Amino acid sequence: MKLAAFGDSITAGQYLEETDTYLHMLAVRFGLDAVNAGVPGNTTGQGLERFERDVIAHRPDACIVAFGMNDHVLTAPGIAKTPLADFRRNVERIVGRLREEGIAPLLATVNPIIEGDAERYYYNRHPREWYRDPDGAQARIDLYNEAIRGVAAALDVPLADVALYWSRFVEEGGRLRDLLRTVENSGDDDGVHPTAAGQRLIAECIGDVLARHFPVADAG
Repeated sequence: MKLAAFGDSITAGQYLEETDTYLHMLAVRFGLDAVNAGVPGNTTGQGLERFERDVIAHRPDACIVAFGMNDHVLTAPGIAKTPLADFRRNVERIVGRLREEGIAPLLATVNPIIEGDAERYYYNRHPREWYRDPDGAQARIDLYNEAIRGVAAALDVPLADVALYWSRFVEEGGRLRDLLRTVENSGDDDGVHPTAAGQRLIAECIGDVLARHFPVADAG
């Protein structure tokens, strides 16, 4: 089985070795051929511009669709790079096009972030005062995750709820700061991009969905 992963820097594994990406971990676990179609900084709109070349042309059997981290970002108070309604339509277009080509889609929600303050992490790069409705960047990401869940339910697409999976990890005593790049573990006040441990948790979440809905079996 050939599996593609279509997304942004989280899928690409920015700042990590290729072997530390969730897609590589899935390929090893299930003995899959893998196509990494993640490009740092991409929104769904930018992804659609390269969709035919980077995904369809490779003729995968299934494709993970993992966008939203860049789509939600505000360029002015309350103005997102991809408005929520457009984001939902873009995800629906991606799912529809995959199915037209006989490629099985799998949707994934967006991992949580460390919001921080004006000195470090998200609000060091994005003005906190822009994120008032809803209150905070994480609340805005949550809206995009709800849109992903809504598309999955409406179109009957398997869903890897990464956001929920990470939240449960934290509720059970895990630390979000171990899953994301921080000053302590990388020297960088990132708070958005997963560490190798974060990628492993994404791979676990998606792997559980693959095992339930797709013709794969653990290679080990």
